[in-house]
Amino acid sequence: MAPFAEVEVTLVDLDPELEQLCDGFLEPLDVDDQIDGTGSAAPDAAFGVRLCYRVTYDPITDGLEHVVYYPARSDPTAAQYARVPAATRRALPVIVLSAQRPLQLRAEGALRRLVDERDAEGASAAFRALEQSVAAATAALAAHPTISATVDDVLQVGGLSQRLADTAITAEAVRFQPEDGSLSALLRTVQPALELDDAGLLGLQNHGSTTSAVLAAAEALLLATTTHHAVVLGDDFGDGLDAATSEHLAASLRAVAAQVWLSTRRPEVARAFVPAELVRLARLGGVRSHHRLSAPADKKEIAVRRLVHTQLLPALTAPVVAIVEGPHDLTTFTAADRYYGNARPPLAAVGVRVVSADNGSGGGTGQIPRVADLARALGFRVIALIDRDPDKTSATVLADIEAACDVVVRLPPKTAIEQALQTGVDAVHLRAAAGVLPAYGIPDPSLGKSDSELSSAVSPVLHKKGLQEQFLNAVVENSGALPPVIEDALATVNRVADPAYCGPSRVDLSSPDAATSAKAAQ
Repeated sequence: MAPFAEVEVTLVDLDPELEQLCDGFLEPLDVDDQIDGTGSAAPDAAFGVRLCYRVTYDPITDGLEHVVYYPARSDPTAAQYARVPAATRRALPVIVLSAQRPLQLRAEGALRRLVDERDAEGASAAFRALEQSVAAATAALAAHPTISATVDDVLQVGGLSQRLADTAITAEAVRFQPEDGSLSALLRTVQPALELDDAGLLGLQNHGSTTSAVLAAAEALLLATTTHHAVVLGDDFGDGLDAATSEHLAASLRAVAAQVWLSTRRPEVARAFVPAELVRLARLGGVRSHHRLSAPADKKEIAVRRLVHTQLLPALTAPVVAIVEGPHDLTTFTAADRYYGNARPPLAAVGVRVVSADNGSGGGTGQIPRVADLARALGFRVIALIDRDPDKTSATVLADIEAACDVVVRLPPKTAIEQALQTGVDAVHLRAAAGVLPAYGIPDPSLGKSDSELSSAVSPVLHKKGLQEQFLNAVVENSGALPPVIEDALATVNRVADPAYCGPSRVDLSSPDAATSAKAAQ
């Protein structure tokens, strides 16, 4: 375990108040707004300040020490820190999105911060009025004959109350108050309730997590709007929100805040940012890394960057992507992966997400290198799963795909997805599967065909009508197993997805018929 971890930031464009608070720790900046450590900064250079957070583990006490300090005047190796005062930290325009309940009036609540910023004196008067009202109400409660008589009975039974004081205690000495009686305790007790429908007034916790998440998001957005040069920080952003709301809030925060730093597992949140603003964190083979796309330099690169939103965001949190040529391949392999009738774990179990190279304007092998290059730049392990028809045996086409991917898996010779669904499947099951096509308004192409003619009759229909997934489901229902080529392809992708895989970078699958013939010849 590392003895410490730290994060350092450089703050620039400081307002006069912050410059005053950080006086003595300011450092000159270079033209890139980085600290100029050359010792020969320009006379008119702007100033910034570095802040560093360090957490240190003490194995003797098994505890953590946290410190926020100015690196300019500190020596961490000697444990000498110029600590950043709490007043300075509070003056920073930083908004941290937390998982706390929204609409909290207690001191640490976002609503309390908004109320105090709007009118601190008015808020104080409102809280004092609440405190006085509650005190009067609890006094009236204690004085109620039913309550006071019962309390008197408790105090008088057995004469035990005489052990509490020198004189006998009566109900007049008893009051009721929230927790310890302080205003902060009272404000912790007061919780929001909402009337959203005919269910009436319900506590916020009874409305479900989405309601709380939306209100917390609204508080954060208002804070970002009212805070000058706000820097918004959020972890696991959007987890409690629906897709549309999470994207809307992320886009709104990006529009009103000076900076927004969000970690998220939601592709909708990432969609609110341009590709160059995304930083993807990855860990493959036990190695942690971060990846960021450079800004596009020309029209061609701009077009390629669009593929991030259309092709790769659905795989945002998967460590491995398997790129297929088009939507028919995608739906077929995805549907096949849902069948667990064998020992092979599903692709999701090994962190693989299947994506299509088709962005709506056409897929194919020519599009795979573009998507693969982007995926590798973002830290994905990239596998291509392609046909092996004559067009894809071209040395140039294949070389481009292999250069862009970690591993290329190719179906057997002259096999597209339609043939992969039929190769190695008994003709009886193929005819039964073709028999479901009339349910979609398509004549059964297997009628009047011999067993050897089935593939050439069925394949064009599947390709033209886009019914590969439906045909697959029918094959599995009748045969009880996936087509051998499909199963072999998924198992191979499963195997090469492992970062420790060190086999060939191109894996050519063989036809089940060819494998059977070779075995018989032996």
